[in-house]
Amino acid sequence: MFQRIVPIVVTVFAITAACGSAASPAPSSAPAIVTAAPPSVTATVLAAGKLDSIPTGALFVNYMDLPQAAGGSIKHQHIAGFVYTVQGTHQMDVDGAASVMIQPGKAAFIGAAVMHGHVNPGTAANDWWFIGLRPASSRPLATIVPGQKELYTTADLTQIAAGSYTETLTDSRLAANGVDRQAGSSLRVLFLLNGSLTVSGDAGTAGTISAGQGAHSLPGANLVLTAGPAGGHYLMFILAPAN
Repeated sequence: MFQRIVPIVVTVFAITAACGSAASPAPSSAPAIVTAAPPSVTATVLAAGKLDSIPTGALFVNYMDLPQAAGGSIKHQHIAGFVYTVQGTHQMDVDGAASVMIQPGKAAFIGAAVMHGHVNPGTAANDWWFIGLRPASSRPLATIVPGQKELYTTADLTQIAAGSYTETLTDSRLAANGVDRQAGSSLRVLFLLNGSLTVSGDAGTAGTISAGQGAHSLPGANLVLTAGPAGGHYLMFILAPAN
């Protein structure tokens, strides 16, 4: 953003002294033009959890849409990941713990192989997503509710080293033309909720994405996200080596 500079013209009148000489105008400097830096990202951590280990072999991350009928209930165990509520209320019941009520725009972490239930306590259908790191050998994925679908999935990832990790899910927002720069040893997988983003750097995917599309960057890559004129609102799944 450029600050508009309005030039001010000053007329200097020469005053003639008795000796006939004229006074010289005082020197003036040109006004500076200030360029504002593009707005940066505002990120909110929705949930996080630790993985003592990750599946072996090739992996992938996906965002799975799971609409659930009113009063519906599922009980199972599976990979670690996040439940993110889009519409309605999601009740997550973990064995031996109090129920967690997840409202729209909020999320909760569930650990690997932890027995738990997904319940829709409402009188209308709800909609929730599951986001997690999966072994490629799990394809094709089992259907657990009617109407489930993959919103975004990465290609097979073979660059993730064995070890313990921390998973984090953030809600990130960029104002119009804002820039989000990320780098380091983390895997990042984003899904755009609203607006548009241009993905650059040496990310795993590049180009311009719109709402309902995703992108990812591999560990060690430089990820640069630039928002369009309407800004950008996106979820970011982050897999980082545990400290």
